Amino acid sequence: MSEQEIHDKYVNLFEKLKEIIKETQDRIIFSEPDPFFEDNLNFFVKSFLISICAYLESYLKEIAFRRIDVINSKLSKLSIPRNLVQWELLRHKDIKDNDLKFESLKISIKKNDLDEHISGNPYRTIALFKKIGMDLNAIEGFVYKKDIVTSIVVKRNNIVHHNSHASDVSMADLMIYIDNIIDYMDSITQAVKIENTK
Repeated sequence: MSEQEIHDKYVNLFEKLKEIIKETQDRIIFSEPDPFFEDNLNFFVKSFLISICAYLESYLKEIAFRRIDVINSKLSKLSIPRNLVQWELLRHKDIKDNDLKFESLKISIKKNDLDEHISGNPYRTIALFKKIGMDLNAIEGFVYKKDIVTSIVVKRNNIVHHNSHASDVSMADLMIYIDNIIDYMDSITQAVKIENTK
């Protein structure tokens, strides 16, 4: 899947979530509100906030792995001796004969290996992308949206880890959160596209 396809997949998921949020909001603000939705408003807000962050994290995992996959593809075409790279990286350490393999350099990181590094928290996202050779702090759109995304993730973490109420979050806030996260994703997608075409 290309960077744009990954991006579009998650934008579509977010747009569908916005439709569900809007429908829920409509059921609460009708002249005769639906008592089920009205009585469980906080539950819905919390669920939507958790879903927003889950979508973001899934996107980050896919787009980061796309970058790794493209790098691996480029490496396979170059046929760089693994032992030479190992020698360079471990220049000041003794390399055992058993550690040397006569094969081309390749990245063995699998998508599941990213799990422990994935977080909606922009600072953890910066750390992950740094490991794959990208400085997200150099991307204006990312930096511009970093604080709002951090606040969204903190709210979600307070709900998940501290059973906090989301009483300060409205359905309209959730829609704004989604729009900001889509902008945030746009900046990451464009940066990965640029890196992958180099």
